[in-house]
Amino acid sequence: MELSGNRKGRSSSLSSSSLLQFYAKYRELILFNKNIIIAAVASIIADAIVVNYAAQITSNNIVVSIVSMITDTGVYLATFAGMFLIDNKNKYIDSATGIKDSARFRGDVKKIVTALGVSELVYMTVKFTSIYVFLQSYIAPPYQVAMLTTLLAWIFYIITANAMVRWQKLFK
Repeated sequence: MELSGNRKGRSSSLSSSSLLQFYAKYRELILFNKNIIIAAVASIIADAIVVNYAAQITSNNIVVSIVSMITDTGVYLATFAGMFLIDNKNKYIDSATGIKDSARFRGDVKKIVTALGVSELVYMTVKFTSIYVFLQSYIAPPYQVAMLTTLLAWIFYIITANAMVRWQKLFK
């Protein structure tokens, strides 16, 4: 009986240790993806609220669409930037001198803007194309098509963002 208990204890500590090693190795990438997901959820919620109010104020769908795009993009980028800065506030300060490494910060910001910019283009392309194709084929009601295409576009967005930060060696 005791042997199986010891094996369980060892197995648990090994898997816990492996998990900690994995997190330590990929911490920055995990936080990056967490920030993408939280920013996306914040933008979806804010966009739904703003579009609902905008649609009550005006029947001009172009105005509502423009307000939606501004809200979606603005909330997403502001949320992502704020969370990224919070997660990485100590990364850009030299621990020995306490001086901020502005050059490294600017370099990383350029890489992030590039990665998110390319990902946003992929998102818009996948979203527009897939919603058009799915609506043309009448595979589901429009609200289901909207949800499905948003999910599909977000999958491509996250894959592209991760590929870009890896290609740019943002998280070494």
